[in-house]
Amino acid sequence: MSAEPLRVIEGGGGPRGWEALWVRDCWRQSEVPNGELSSTHGGDRRINFARLQQPWLKEAAKRWARARLLAGTSVRSVAEYVGDLFAFSEWLAAQRPEVTGPQAISRVVVEDYLLFIRTSSLKDATRARWLGSLRMLLAEQRYDGLAGLPVAAVIHGAEVPRGDWRLPKDLGAEVFGQVVDPRNLARLRNESERSIILLLAYTGLRVSSVITLPRDALSYGADRQPYLRYVNVKLKREALLPIPPVLEEQLGRQSEWLAEHLPLTVYLLPSPTLAWRAGRDRHVSARTVGHLVDRYVKLAEIRAADGRLAVLHPHLFRHHVGTSMVNEGIPITVVAKVLDHESLDMTARYARVHDETLRREVTRWHERVNIRGERIALPTDGPLEEAAWMKERIARAKQALPNGYCGLPLLQSCPHPNACLSCASFLTDGSFRTVHEQQRSETRILLAKARKNNNMRLVDVLERDEQSLSRILEGLDAIEADDAGEELDLRDLAAPGEPEGA
Repeated sequence: MSAEPLRVIEGGGGPRGWEALWVRDCWRQSEVPNGELSSTHGGDRRINFARLQQPWLKEAAKRWARARLLAGTSVRSVAEYVGDLFAFSEWLAAQRPEVTGPQAISRVVVEDYLLFIRTSSLKDATRARWLGSLRMLLAEQRYDGLAGLPVAAVIHGAEVPRGDWRLPKDLGAEVFGQVVDPRNLARLRNESERSIILLLAYTGLRVSSVITLPRDALSYGADRQPYLRYVNVKLKREALLPIPPVLEEQLGRQSEWLAEHLPLTVYLLPSPTLAWRAGRDRHVSARTVGHLVDRYVKLAEIRAADGRLAVLHPHLFRHHVGTSMVNEGIPITVVAKVLDHESLDMTARYARVHDETLRREVTRWHERVNIRGERIALPTDGPLEEAAWMKERIARAKQALPNGYCGLPLLQSCPHPNACLSCASFLTDGSFRTVHEQQRSETRILLAKARKNNNMRLVDVLERDEQSLSRILEGLDAIEADDAGEELDLRDLAAPGEPEGA
């Protein structure tokens, strides 16, 4: 298939232009125009087209890669998309050698490939990725690199299996505290490096948005609060983000540093080595940010809970910000706005992380007691466990109680509000112990006054409450005693034969 000649895009001349790249089957990130905006964790990434055996498919893949890169897709993602096409190319060569151009890809050919993938031993995530990438190629290159492709040659969304996508990871409070510790930040060489670390830690911005921040990125609203003005490079739009005082103070120091060292730069984070070279002002590169994070971990000896050096990369801070906001009960729509997600699909992953973490901790440690002091634990068997956890989450969100949780089913209203201590649906745990102790103390004082005044009706009510509170506290005492015994057993197993007090 003959291809329309490609021209070098404006501003991308010389060895960095598309024309120079087009004749090669391996594109390096450092050679791709604007490739420095991509996250570079893992080195200088490559987009490899060599394994695409059909010349027409390789041509289409290169056009697709160029279009995706110009649209802001990272080099890493484009490299993965192209790699996902290798299986299709190998299948065509082995099973459909008569397909010599896009015009020969009929719906029958597509269905045969779908059957091949769906009946393979691949994991669902791999099937979803390979078919999803091919689906995007067919849709996006139909009128360019795949000109002549039949209308029926499509892969429908329902035909792509749902992959078991990895959930976003969290830094953990102990690691995050070390990252933002002023004593550790003081080890860095200058204000620019400290600004980069705190911007990653407190904003959750993608690296491309951090390194392209304008010098006047710090703004103030009518409420006199600090905001960060940035460009979402991936979606190509400007946005504002509220920032904490600690970041506001650091950006103020950064402005002072720029005024002294690089007064003419237009970037908040200029590249000291490339600034003003060849008459051009350049921002710090994504690769430099990645190297800085690696160096900072070693320099400050930032360690994970297991005592080993933490494994950090710039995008992990974005996951941490998203997960932290969900854990604090911030609505998912607000989290999506802060992270500037195009849809709620990605944001929903953070909610799933929080839900699974909460469920694991509740199931493992939180036994509840009812008004009779009886232990009520979540079921742990199959579908019943799932349904019980659903009821638990509804109970926690449905009615806010100062001393426990309402165990009523979905949509059932409470027939006796503010009388939880006489309600069989009431549940509580050790986190409310102080509330129960105070309430029992106050109840006993009121009970003594009621008996002195011979108010027998009030005495009956208060006696029931006092008995319920006493049973609840006895149940919580029993749970804590069992937990203490388990911890002691674990210590004995960890260090058998040690003398007492060692």
